[in-house]
Amino acid sequence: MTIKNIILKRLTIILSSSLFMGLLTLIPVIINTDTTIIRYFYVFLIFFLLGLVSWISNIVFSVFFIQSLKSQLWKWLASTIVLNLCMYSSHLIFNNLFIIKTPSFWYFRMLAVICFNTAIFTINMLINSFETKLQLENENNQLKINRLETELSYLKNQINPHFLFNALASLKYLIRVNPQIAESYLMKLSEFLRGSISQTNDLISLQDELLLCNDYIDLQKIRFQDGLNYETEIDPNSRHSRIPFFALQSLIENALKHNIVSLMNPLTIRVEVKGNHLTIINNIQARLTEVASSNTGLHNLNERMKIQTGQPIVIDKNQHYFKVQLTLLVDHAQ
Repeated sequence: MTIKNIILKRLTIILSSSLFMGLLTLIPVIINTDTTIIRYFYVFLIFFLLGLVSWISNIVFSVFFIQSLKSQLWKWLASTIVLNLCMYSSHLIFNNLFIIKTPSFWYFRMLAVICFNTAIFTINMLINSFETKLQLENENNQLKINRLETELSYLKNQINPHFLFNALASLKYLIRVNPQIAESYLMKLSEFLRGSISQTNDLISLQDELLLCNDYIDLQKIRFQDGLNYETEIDPNSRHSRIPFFALQSLIENALKHNIVSLMNPLTIRVEVKGNHLTIINNIQARLTEVASSNTGLHNLNERMKIQTGQPIVIDKNQHYFKVQLTLLVDHAQ
């Protein structure tokens, strides 16, 4: 930040403290002397200007001489010398301006200047420390945001390959078992992918996510037909809440992956939304040969939820059902 920008940023403090300095110096002059108003005004003006000089010199030394004048004591001493030279110059220009005739006149005047400069130096140093701390906090926050955005991008990039792998595996199975159904599945898959790829935001409305899941369920029903039951109970007031893209779809996909789905053993997936909580439940029908799993889907979803909503997913599982609860982001604008 340039000196000009610093001065403009602190202009209110600079003017108010310099004004106070001029008024405070004027009080003993008025008490101890009897002269014209114009001379009192000159006294006030000189010390008001000295206050400005003190601020400017302290700002200059803190900006330009931060490397050469490492010690705060040297910076204070340099600004104090500058201020006393300015005061001495004012006495040469305005001879006998103060009228006060005491042997210790210069001693008290220099002591006053030192006190004023020390106060201004301290205020300036505290402001510098506060702004430095604030800047570091902002930089740290920005680094955290950048890191989270990078993590989120990484997690998002894992979603599509994971889904495509499972979709293509299902297509391969259908081509072998029933080529006609496989063709219909491929058409639905193409439409579903077109709709999902067009979504670029990290968060979408619950309503849009449910529509996407309906398309996905239609896609799966081509393969499983009546072996798959899909039920929903949605609070109408929650339809505008926000949810990470593909969050619900990934949970439905996870249920299909790890359970038997057949006419003899139908899989029921139920989605409930109450308030700002979404719950998806499915009955457990574990495959005889368990599908190898790295838990990538649940892990990625949990990380995305923590990044985007601040809340992890909650998993409740027993021998009868598998339940996952998500926290929705409430859209207060609706």
